[in-house]
Amino acid sequence: MTIKTMRGGTDAESDTSLLSRLLELMRRTPAGGNKYDYRRWAMEVSGVTEAYVYPLRRGYGTVDVVITASGGLPSDEILKAVQAHIDDQRPVTAKDTLVMAPEPVSTDISVKVSLDGLSLDEARTQITQVLTDYFSRLAPGEIAVRTQMGALISDTSGVVDYELTAPTGNVVPEVSEKTVQWIRPGTITVDELK
Repeated sequence: MTIKTMRGGTDAESDTSLLSRLLELMRRTPAGGNKYDYRRWAMEVSGVTEAYVYPLRRGYGTVDVVITASGGLPSDEILKAVQAHIDDQRPVTAKDTLVMAPEPVSTDISVKVSLDGLSLDEARTQITQVLTDYFSRLAPGEIAVRTQMGALISDTSGVVDYELTAPTGNVVPEVSEKTVQWIRPGTITVDELK
């Protein structure tokens, strides 16, 4: 017996994910090429974990589809497979469909905290986790809102006060004809507020 390395494919689908996918199909039945059709077509390709559709972004008859994969960014093979699948499915009136990966943009976060009943190391761990979770929920093209980051820090048990020194405002990604930026966490620094 010879065991060979397997490549490609995706992780096993959870029951929750399967139910969500089936409900989506029942709620948004095929409709001749609307944005939900494009999302469904992209999601039908193995390796795609999420798809975001931007109709008419580059003009009449255009549809842009931004996809992500389980590792974050999709491989060139996945991008080509999604492009080919959508080109086979799309209506002939959609003259230009572009499948692309988002452009990740790192944002460093620096916060100083005053603590009660929590060590600085524990605070670093908890704050890093909640901020990382927040950024993981951001879609490509979605703004990272500074006050939401502050609320997550403030809600951390044991944090009495905080000063969010970076970013100094909302982090606004570029969304243009050529790119869709995806805000990701950079270095997260947690120090003591003096």
